[in-house]
Amino acid sequence: MENSQSVFAANKTLNIVMLWLFCVTLLLLVLPLETISQELADQVAANRTYLYLALIVELSNFISQAIISFIGSYLNRRGQKKEQDAMKNVVSGLDFSERALLREFVLQRKSVLYLPESEPTVRSLVESGILNVVGDPDETTSRVPMVITKQARPFISYRAIGLTRSKMNDEMLEQIMNARPEFAREKKVMPRAYRGIKAA
Repeated sequence: MENSQSVFAANKTLNIVMLWLFCVTLLLLVLPLETISQELADQVAANRTYLYLALIVELSNFISQAIISFIGSYLNRRGQKKEQDAMKNVVSGLDFSERALLREFVLQRKSVLYLPESEPTVRSLVESGILNVVGDPDETTSRVPMVITKQARPFISYRAIGLTRSKMNDEMLEQIMNARPEFAREKKVMPRAYRGIKAA
């Protein structure tokens, strides 16, 4: 309910004033003022119509904010659902090279990879909102640190990138290792080949 909180936070001072006025107005209308002061009771009775109008205005303020918050929350959830559906479609439509690049995050057991922005596969994943730059380029390689975006993470499953959590046969392993993009590999000897959920 982020929208609800933001609406009420933006009008905090107004809401405090209106709440006090509401309480005072209500008390003036319901309390037996004759027992306190007959003069005050007479004044309230003479202005009862205005007090009812004030009560309506005060209630209208809270009701209108509640309606605005509800509509804002609904539109926000609807927008998030559209974004999630769009991202789900993007992930399901990944091509072979894009899946191979995303596998590197698993194979290297890293959340951040240094990648060349000029590579078509990298550029495509950045433009589609799957990868995001998170820092300055490496001075020695001119590569930039990239992560899988928060919006894309729920949809980047093992299945989506062509992996499985069960043990893989030699043919499947060979296909995966041969498909690894050279520009994404570490320039050092990697650990043993990926098997099941173990990385290479």
